[in-house]
Amino acid sequence: MNLPKSLLLFLISLLTNQLYSQSIISGRIISPDQKPLTNVSVALLHASDSTVIAQEKTNRDGQYVLKTKQKTSVFLHVQTLEYADFYSDHFEVDGKAAKQIDDIYLRTDQTEIAAVSVMGRQPAIRQYADKLVVDVEGSVLSEGNNALELLEKTPGIVSDGKGNFSIQGRAGANVRIDGRETYLTGAQLANLLRGMQASDVAKLELMSNPSAREDAAGTAGIINIITKRNKRNGFGGDIFVRGSQSRRSQGTVGGSIHYKVNGLNMYANGSIGREYSEDSTIIERRFLSEGALQSIQRQKETQELSPGKFHSIRTGASYEFNDGGILDASFHWMRGRFISSSLIDMNTTTSENILLQTATTNNSFDETFNNLTFNVNYVNKYEGEDHFLKINFDYAPHGNDYDNQFRTDINDINSGNQRTSARANKQDLSNTTYAGRLDYSKPFNNEQSKLEMGWKATYFFINNDVQNDTLSGNNWVLDPNTSNRFQYTQHIQAAYAMYSGKVKRFEYQAGLRGEYTFIKANQVTLNDISEQRYFDLFPNGFLLFNINDNNTIRTSFSSRIERPGDHDINAFRIYQDAFTYSEGNPELKPERSYIGEVGHGFKNALFTTLSMSYGYDVINWVSRVGSNVGENLTRPANIGNFKNYSANMMYNNRFTSWWTGNHYVNAFHNNYRGEIDDVILDSKGSSWTANSRHTLELKYGLRAEVAAYYNSGVTTGAMRTDERYGLDLAAEKKLLNDRAMLKLAVTGLIRNGNPKYTSTYGDLILWNSAFPDNRKIMLSLNYQFGN
Repeated sequence: MNLPKSLLLFLISLLTNQLYSQSIISGRIISPDQKPLTNVSVALLHASDSTVIAQEKTNRDGQYVLKTKQKTSVFLHVQTLEYADFYSDHFEVDGKAAKQIDDIYLRTDQTEIAAVSVMGRQPAIRQYADKLVVDVEGSVLSEGNNALELLEKTPGIVSDGKGNFSIQGRAGANVRIDGRETYLTGAQLANLLRGMQASDVAKLELMSNPSAREDAAGTAGIINIITKRNKRNGFGGDIFVRGSQSRRSQGTVGGSIHYKVNGLNMYANGSIGREYSEDSTIIERRFLSEGALQSIQRQKETQELSPGKFHSIRTGASYEFNDGGILDASFHWMRGRFISSSLIDMNTTTSENILLQTATTNNSFDETFNNLTFNVNYVNKYEGEDHFLKINFDYAPHGNDYDNQFRTDINDINSGNQRTSARANKQDLSNTTYAGRLDYSKPFNNEQSKLEMGWKATYFFINNDVQNDTLSGNNWVLDPNTSNRFQYTQHIQAAYAMYSGKVKRFEYQAGLRGEYTFIKANQVTLNDISEQRYFDLFPNGFLLFNINDNNTIRTSFSSRIERPGDHDINAFRIYQDAFTYSEGNPELKPERSYIGEVGHGFKNALFTTLSMSYGYDVINWVSRVGSNVGENLTRPANIGNFKNYSANMMYNNRFTSWWTGNHYVNAFHNNYRGEIDDVILDSKGSSWTANSRHTLELKYGLRAEVAAYYNSGVTTGAMRTDERYGLDLAAEKKLLNDRAMLKLAVTGLIRNGNPKYTSTYGDLILWNSAFPDNRKIMLSLNYQFGN
């Protein structure tokens, strides 16, 4: 007698259940054309807080088996990039009886099956035990934005627009792409994210309190950008074109192809873009002496990007062996060039508003970045998802080239003297990263507990050549005081161990990470070499208590570090114009912080979190008076200690069958206390942010989104930003038998057009008001071919 495979699987599951006394949930995942889907992720989640109980991928017959000894309310999460994620209704397991789920047919719209009712789209924002996940792939509003703009509007993240990010008000977030370090900060990171399209992003993970498995770098936690990977069977691909209009125009074209069959998965995608923009900024600097106002500097700067060009190529291949092992290799190349210019008109007056000096500056900037990432990894799976060995290797060379010129014509009113100050800056900056790691996980006690161990080695080298020339007559002359060659080496060896498990209603995790750091800074021009060696331990703990099926309590603790980067400790100056420049601080010490959280989850819909963070030797860039009155110097310092108190709430709700909402509110208080160069710093301030996104599933294949956000302003060191807010709209329509998608989006429909900040330190008060080019209307068309 030949039994159907699904029935045979159920009988085996039932027999196994009787032998080992556990609930076994089994079933199949089927495509719309009645074919089994392989390599689809099926997870069994707690109904109370969405934490994972068990997770498996379907085999070549589309079958899955999930096991649990718990008695609780659960639901299924079925995930594959070819279709929208599917979530089931809650159902009960008792840790004893087997449960056979009817075949799940994946659809792009709402689907119902006999055993489980599955909703067609996941919540846009989801809270897990260890991270907040924001769905980007399912968002219409991501269209036309770059990754930097995407992060600026993400709930829980505050961005200064210059590549620096905060999580829940805590500065110093570490940004990763697909779980791997970018090893870039500030302007370099901002350029990379500016050249990366939000449409290439699947989701964002915000880890405010990472486990010992993760690198300890990032005092505010980790922002992980997960890019899209192919999970569709057969051969196919897509092509797209996008255009947008703000004060100037932007456009991107690209496409992708994939081939997946019998365990082999190959893919490639690429895009080419060009953008133009116009911005302006008003700055006022007040120079003091012993608390008395001496002079005021007022300037207006207009900037024009003409053009910004970028392209991106991502390709990779993976193969799944019969024993479950997966070998994966990928390559990602991003290159961009930003050609811009600015005009600055500046007046300097006395405290009585008597004109002392006028200055006009013409700046030209030519900045190029070239970023490559090579990755090879292998996963050897034994029995179950939690028993595996992972081997990973990364090679990432990155380069930046700068060719900038500044020319300032200065007129001193009292003396009548006129002079010209001109400077040319050429910079060749390259960094290369090698990283390798091993991770091993072993479950115990019938998968009720597990031990995880790992090792990672990272080698990071930077070479920075800066040539500054000044204009003498009609000739450019080398400035030996600011030209330099700087080399920076960072080598980190890390090992970790974590043990996690479940005891009745309690779930726990305890981890310890150790990192040995070697840093070598070589000021080649000065023939000055300094070295640092130190070892740190980073404990981490997590505890979750399932009060009942609807309520959970979770607590966590971690310690973090922020090591000074090359740009932080390079003492030579980088000029933005004749009056504004920055320099590093070779005396910086690492910043360390400790984060504790406690949270509550209710019905997988309402989540609240309270947290406190304490840091010392905080690294912060502070604006101050330069070498001469009238000059503005920005320099990092260990400003003292930092305390952050935060409370946030996230709520997912369904207003009707076609209208869902995701809402996030965060209130926090920052307090910085310390001393910088004999100047006492006591800076504190309270803030709150809110984000509300609404998705409307309308008729005739039309879907719309509305998102509103508000930020009351943030205190960071000596700086306080003012409020920011906006309203974005987007809609999409399926065409040509659902193979084409037309999208229209408007960002900044309602906005504050001139976000501001104030910096107060010592004898300088700086006030900045920007007028960014952030109101856009965007239109895109995407067409899919093949499978």
